[in-house]
Amino acid sequence: MYGIRVVVSYDGTDFAGWQCQPNQRTVQTDLEAAVETLAGQRSRVLGASRTDSGVHAYGQIAAFDSPRDIPLFKWVRGLNGALAYDLSVRDAVSVEPGYNPRYHASGKTYRYLIHLGPTRDPMLRNRAWHLSHRRARPCEGRPEKPEDWLDVEAMRAAAETIVGEHDFRAFKASRDPREQTVRTLSRVDLIWPYQDRMDLMAMEIRGNAFLHNMVRIIAGTLVDVGREYLPPDCMSRAIASGERDHVGQTAPAHGLYLVNIELGR
Repeated sequence: MYGIRVVVSYDGTDFAGWQCQPNQRTVQTDLEAAVETLAGQRSRVLGASRTDSGVHAYGQIAAFDSPRDIPLFKWVRGLNGALAYDLSVRDAVSVEPGYNPRYHASGKTYRYLIHLGPTRDPMLRNRAWHLSHRRARPCEGRPEKPEDWLDVEAMRAAAETIVGEHDFRAFKASRDPREQTVRTLSRVDLIWPYQDRMDLMAMEIRGNAFLHNMVRIIAGTLVDVGREYLPPDCMSRAIASGERDHVGQTAPAHGLYLVNIELGR
């Protein structure tokens, strides 16, 4: 058997997430079907990270075994030829058979994209969370300027309080069964304007590992701080108490991107 590791990008709009599910289209299912086309037999494709329905990825890492010794460039070309246009293999390298990228991931970077403005941008409908005037911070009359939507400085102050090693029990989905909830975040950056657009804001979060919905809960809480629904110290209070009541909403899935996975062990 030959081990292959690939870098995968996808638009998560039409996928029910990464992991195989009965009667659902998933990234893992599509990749396994494409691998079978080239390898001649079904092979389990293992991902370094699971993404939920609607979540996108630039740099997902996956691996599989094949009985056929196929040149790496042909794996990239052949898999892309068998995949739909919302899923792409960007690179392939050889690894040991049985390689599981989940056990080699030493860090992950996520980006959450927010669109600010009174009207929707149709080009961003599945790419960013749109905050309309109803989701703006309190102001006299209707908000007019992008800075009327969110108090960015308060958001940055709140973001600083969760950098480092903390117990993020308050920032996980209720269905996440994990009891070990200590994680380390090396940075939580707010980028505004984003890509030279005043109506776009990006949150970039890098950590050693993440709980289920952790990034979306952080993003939703920072937005609620920016809207002046929550005080900037709500994040540190949530970490101290472990109570979900201290943090804000869970941001929608379609604004989230898995940007990069670092492999270090």
